[in-house]
Amino acid sequence: MQTDMFGGVTAKPSVGKGTVREVKPTKKLVFDRKALWSTSGYLPGAKEVDEDEVAQATSTSDTRSDNATIERLESALGLAPLVRNGQWVCDELGFHYRRVGKPFTGVRRFGEKGSLLWDLNKQLTLRTARDAIEPLFTDPCSWLVLNSVSLLEVRLRMMGPDEDHLACLAAFLQVMSQHDFIDNSRRGETIRSLTKRDQMREKRAAAREKRELKAVEALMDAFEQDHFDDLDTD
Repeated sequence: MQTDMFGGVTAKPSVGKGTVREVKPTKKLVFDRKALWSTSGYLPGAKEVDEDEVAQATSTSDTRSDNATIERLESALGLAPLVRNGQWVCDELGFHYRRVGKPFTGVRRFGEKGSLLWDLNKQLTLRTARDAIEPLFTDPCSWLVLNSVSLLEVRLRMMGPDEDHLACLAAFLQVMSQHDFIDNSRRGETIRSLTKRDQMREKRAAAREKRELKAVEALMDAFEQDHFDDLDTD
């Protein structure tokens, strides 16, 4: 209540109820590339999940690893899925992409689309990429090898005439030749093999410590029993 200098009521403040705004979790569109690109005919489309549940959007560690690798490769090549109405645009030619980021620059020139130079550079880049990564994997025809090269081909088809195809190849190899894969499709050391080795080492150390502890306890029991026997004879 508000009053004037003579004590009269001048205005009555209105008190309204505050509305509580419900904060909805941020949604992110997640595409399971391994399922979408499989030959089994299973096309689940896209999943809309909370951002803190993105890691659980796919089931197995191999699927998560393959999807994460392809996503890193898309980012390195400057590609993003072409999405309309919550679905990845797809036709008989496959899943469509749009270009993002900067073009690949360098001293070399890819050539005009349709020209002999364009076609030769495209084929040479794909063959070099395939020859470079196939020895790195236990199966040269694995899902990741085949689809990574296919993704590189998509990017090459979108190359501008003045872009450097070898700079694009370098970006491709930087992703596909790194050693932080968690799956076992890579030759040599992987995060999974290193983690498993560490876990087995810790498990063996714990078992050895348990055996040694049991041996010490058995020795102490034997010592105490001998001590009691000596007291009894005394």
